[in-house]
Amino acid sequence: MGKDHLRRYFQHMLTCGKYGAGSVKMCHYALKFLYTQVLKTGWETQYLPTPKVPKTLPVVLSPDEVFEILEAIPNLKHKTIIMFIYSTGVRISECISMHVGNIDSKRMQVKVQEGKGRKQRYTQLSVHMLNMLRTYYRKYKPQRWLFEGGNGPGSHIGETAIREILNKARYKTPKITKHYTPHTFRHSFATHHLELGTNLLVIQRFMGHSDIKDTIRYLHVQQYAVDKLVNPLDILFKKEV
Repeated sequence: MGKDHLRRYFQHMLTCGKYGAGSVKMCHYALKFLYTQVLKTGWETQYLPTPKVPKTLPVVLSPDEVFEILEAIPNLKHKTIIMFIYSTGVRISECISMHVGNIDSKRMQVKVQEGKGRKQRYTQLSVHMLNMLRTYYRKYKPQRWLFEGGNGPGSHIGETAIREILNKARYKTPKITKHYTPHTFRHSFATHHLELGTNLLVIQRFMGHSDIKDTIRYLHVQQYAVDKLVNPLDILFKKEV
């Protein structure tokens, strides 16, 4: 296929209404890899530009909404899982691969061993989360994986099972109109830390972001206590009082 075939193909993807900009961009790079690395032919970038993916802000729950959702989950194990994601800021993939030995109660830290890009990091362990984990451990007695799956000690819970926990919670929280997922609790962890005054670099370390730009975007969704903010104009004219 020549550049004309490719241009018509990408034009179809962009105009047929079935594909988002992200899917088109992924296809663009896949075909570019095929042409340049496998077929060893040219790739005319000026004729096949990369589509721009619109940047969207993450969905964030308020602390009251997080509490309401947690209260709507009756099962101890299920509630512990969602609470764990919110209190540590881990990704769902990091949650399911969490080992029992990764919980450091002496240093009040959680070791994320299977992070994105195979990078290890430490994140925060709250006192309430530790107490919840101890209650959970006494009842379920996990062996290797912190959250075991239905096949016993040798397996961990799957991502689909965790998503289903929140699917059921939505029926019990109809007033919360935001479409929340496990990743929403990770976003909420970072945003609520910002609102509590936690340093941005600390949040970056907790979240496992390689680039500070990924952490800065939470500045756009945090809420400020407007009554406690001082306007610079008032400071300027306060000198005259």
